[in-house]
Amino acid sequence: MVISFDRIAEIYDETRGYPGFVMDKVVKTLVTEFEGYSGILDVGVGTARFSKPLQDNGYYVVGVDVSLGMLRRAVGKGVRDLVVGTACSLPFPNDSFDVTISVGLLHLVKEWKLALKEMSRVTRHFLVSVVHWGKSPASEEYRNLLISQGWKFPQLGIAERELAAMIKPLKSIHIASYEANVRESLDFLGRKAYSHQWDIPEEKHRYVMQRLKGKSFPDVYSEKIEILVWDMRNIREFVRLRKD
Repeated sequence: MVISFDRIAEIYDETRGYPGFVMDKVVKTLVTEFEGYSGILDVGVGTARFSKPLQDNGYYVVGVDVSLGMLRRAVGKGVRDLVVGTACSLPFPNDSFDVTISVGLLHLVKEWKLALKEMSRVTRHFLVSVVHWGKSPASEEYRNLLISQGWKFPQLGIAERELAAMIKPLKSIHIASYEANVRESLDFLGRKAYSHQWDIPEEKHRYVMQRLKGKSFPDVYSEKIEILVWDMRNIREFVRLRKD
């Protein structure tokens, strides 16, 4: 099971973007880290937030995604070499790429170990992710209110930052810490911009949003952005040994 983001393709960039100075540093760091490597695979490429600037910097990047709506947005940006496909069955021969990027993908994939196995099969050297640390208090309260109403959030995969507790990264590169806007996160929650909201009945969603409007939140919360780099040999060893 892999979740398609077709339903929010039009607003994805608006609801997932970093501040400009953060994205500039992410791109600069990725460009430096990938120097000397000839082929990059972006699994869950989406609207090509990372593939587009890498291509603009001269890298050969192939993007894979299950969502045609997201891929159309990427094409509209002028991105090349896009493929419709799933992380659990990548349509490439063994060792096709030097590096694979996975950002915000694994938590959407129930068979996330199979996805890792596929990435390790087609990639020679490294797995790279951009991760964030920080939670909007509005988002946390949204979840808590739903749980108090008896709603159970399904657990699919794991976040890439959680993978770091299972497989030690080769590198952890601090990019930036910044203050994010709580009101903005409330707006995105109201628009059901996040995948964990999509199965919530509209009546429950409206009830919780009405409750949130009556609560007091701080204006900002802290976010931290890091780039994690794993040696693909360690990923291969992990998926080979895992039995569950």
